[in-house]
Amino acid sequence: MKLFLSLLMLVTSSSVLAWGNTGHRTVGEVATKYLEIKTQKKLYDLLKGESLARAATWPDEIKSEPETYQHTFHWHYTTWPQEASEHSESNENAESGLLLKSINEQLTVLKDVKATKEQKIFALRFLVHLIGDLHMPLHVGTGSDQGGNLCKVMFHGRPMNLHSLWDEGMIEFTKLSYTELANFISAGKSAKDLKAITQGSVIDWARESKEIVPTVYPLEVSPTQDPAVSRSYCKKEAPADEAPKLSFEYSYKFMPIIEQRLFKAGVRLAWLLNENLK
Repeated sequence: MKLFLSLLMLVTSSSVLAWGNTGHRTVGEVATKYLEIKTQKKLYDLLKGESLARAATWPDEIKSEPETYQHTFHWHYTTWPQEASEHSESNENAESGLLLKSINEQLTVLKDVKATKEQKIFALRFLVHLIGDLHMPLHVGTGSDQGGNLCKVMFHGRPMNLHSLWDEGMIEFTKLSYTELANFISAGKSAKDLKAITQGSVIDWARESKEIVPTVYPLEVSPTQDPAVSRSYCKKEAPADEAPKLSFEYSYKFMPIIEQRLFKAGVRLAWLLNENLK
């Protein structure tokens, strides 16, 4: 059984990580800037002073204990076929990912005045993390390339896959700490900007990610075409020399989008906590 769980961990972990530690901590740090005083007090009581930035990475850290937390491994992503205009948690299952359902479940716990402190802590840590996942485009992917994990690329001469390029590669290349990145992307935002960002629902925010997905593949494809199907470098057997060679041009184009997604995730997380933490 332990061997099976270890193998399961190897299979699932690469397809459910999003943003990496720096990205997730940035979301938590941005959210902290926009918490109401009453929410800050509730969070301090629940987390005993632990910051949202630190809590944000816990759902990835517990993957080292699959015997206890295996049931959460499919919470981090959802499969939204490129040709499908609509999607909801009713379309989700363990195979396709349960991101939408899991976010709503954590919100339900946070709103429940009868929930125990331990239940709220668990829900809170996951909500911080999952809202970050929701805003990473490849966590709302088509599923045909395992969220970009099958797509081999070279970034500044370093081999990686498209998923790891988005969750860590471009962010780490900036050499910014999560506090620096949070401060940079929060600068100059107005009350009008913040209000606009908090409009919509979880599914609307997921749709934003879904609409970005076709554009992230080197050599862009039609928004109606599944990019993984048409790209030779997104196949398991693809030779390394077919991997697109990416550098400054790619990150210059997409790093602003990453910054936007991280900022929106943080603002929306703060809004959800202000509205739902009881």
